[in-house]
Amino acid sequence: MPFSSPPFFAFFAIFFTAHLLVPPKYRLFLIIIGSTIFYSYWNPAYVWLPHALVALAFFGALWMDRGQTVRARRVRLALTVVALFLPLGFFKYANFVYRHVIGLIVPTQDGLTDLPLPLGISFVTFTLVAYVIDVCRGSFAVERDYRILTSHVVFFPHLINGPILRPQQLMPQLRHPRRSLGLRFVAGVMIFSIGLVKKLVFADPMAAVVNPAYDAGSRPTAEGYLLAIYGFTLQIYCDFSGYTDMAIGLGLMLGVRLPQNFNRPYGAASPIEFWRRWHITLSLWLRDYLYIPLGGNRYGLAQQGRSLLLTMGLGGLWHGASWTFVLWGLGHGLGIAVVHFARKLGHGWISARVPAWLGVLLTFHFVALGWVFFRAPDLATGWRVASGPFSAGFGDLAAFFSANVFHLCLLAVFFLSHRFDDHRRTHLFVRRAPAQLIWPVVLLLWVLAITISGGSSGRFIYFDF
Repeated sequence: MPFSSPPFFAFFAIFFTAHLLVPPKYRLFLIIIGSTIFYSYWNPAYVWLPHALVALAFFGALWMDRGQTVRARRVRLALTVVALFLPLGFFKYANFVYRHVIGLIVPTQDGLTDLPLPLGISFVTFTLVAYVIDVCRGSFAVERDYRILTSHVVFFPHLINGPILRPQQLMPQLRHPRRSLGLRFVAGVMIFSIGLVKKLVFADPMAAVVNPAYDAGSRPTAEGYLLAIYGFTLQIYCDFSGYTDMAIGLGLMLGVRLPQNFNRPYGAASPIEFWRRWHITLSLWLRDYLYIPLGGNRYGLAQQGRSLLLTMGLGGLWHGASWTFVLWGLGHGLGIAVVHFARKLGHGWISARVPAWLGVLLTFHFVALGWVFFRAPDLATGWRVASGPFSAGFGDLAAFFSANVFHLCLLAVFFLSHRFDDHRRTHLFVRRAPAQLIWPVVLLLWVLAITISGGSSGRFIYFDF
C-alpha cells in the first residue's frame, strides 16, 4: 500500500475520519489497529514481526531498568540489542553471509532461505535499538505504557521507510495528542502533495532511462550512461525524499510532527556536509550509536579514520546485503575521512582556498559516482556503468536529445529547484498565503502528478532496505 497508490488514499480517508471521531484517549488503539492493517497489506504472514520486536524492546528495557549496577544494565542492554537484531540478521543477511563470507572458505550453493524480506524491518529495528540504548544511558525514561511504545514504532507514516525515530521525537506527542485541523493540517496536505509530485513526476519517469543502463547485456552510448548516472541522482532523491515528505505530511495531518530527513543534500560542499543533509535520521543514528561509541573524535587521526570506515561500511551494509553497498559505504567513509584529515592538517587553508561552488560540484560528482554502485546489482555492473562515459563512444547527439527531451527537462527543473526544496518555505507559504491560493496550488500538484503518472506508481526504492 504505497502512499502514492489509490488503495492508500482509501485507507487514509477511513483512518482520518476515524481519527477525527474517536476521542483522544482511544487514538493509541486506533494507531495500533490501523497501522497493523496497513502493514499487513503487503504480506499478512509478517504482521506479527513488528509487534514481536516491540515486545522484545518493551520487556527488555524494563528488565534492564531493574539492573542494580551499571554492569548489570549494560549486560542486559547487550542481550536485548542482540535479540532485536536477530530477526534482521536472519531475514536480511543470512544468505549474504552464507554465500559470500562462508562461501569464501567452503563452497556453497543456493542460500539458506528464500523468505522475502519483511518491509521496514531495518527501520523498526533501528528505532527500537535507539529506544533501549537511550533508556540505558538515562536520556529517556523507560516506557511503562505498552501502547505508547507500540504506537511509536508502528505509526504507519514512518513504519516502512522511516524517518528513524528517537523516543523523544514521537512518544511525548502520542502521550499528549494535539488537534489535527488548522494550519498544521494544511501544511501537511501541501508537504504530502510535494512528495507525491517528487515520486510520480520526477522519480518514476526517470526509471525509464536509468534501468536499461544497468540491465545485463546493455551497452548504451556514452551519453546514455551519463543520463543514467545523473538520472539516478534525481531518481533516488525524489523517490526517498518524496516518501519522507509524504510521511511528514501525513503526520502533520494527524497532529504529529516527524523529524526532517533531507535538507537539499545536493547543495552540500563536502561529503561531511552531504551526510548532514541526506537521510539525516540515519546519519545521526550512526553517529550517536556507532561512531561515538567506537571512539569518535576522541582519539588520533588513525583511530578516527578506522571508526569512520567501520561506521560507514556498516551503514552501507544496512542498506542491503551486497558487496556493492559495502563498497558504497566505505567510499563515503573514505571521502569523509579525507575531508576531516585535510581540514585538520591544513588548519582551514583548504576551506579558505576552495570556492564554495567547486566544493558543491566535486561533492555532487563524488556522490553521483557512489550512487552507481548503490544502484548496480553487482560490482561488475557498477564498474561498467561508472566507466561507461569514458569507454563507450558517443552516438547521434541530436537523436539522443530528441528522444530524451522530457527526461533532460526533468533534470534541468530538478537541479534549478533543488535549493528551494525546504519545508520551512512550505510552512511559511501556508501561514502567509490566502486559502484562495493554497488550495488551487495543491490541486495543480495533484493534477500534474496524476496526469504524468497515469494514475499508477512504481515501488519505492527504499522498500527493499
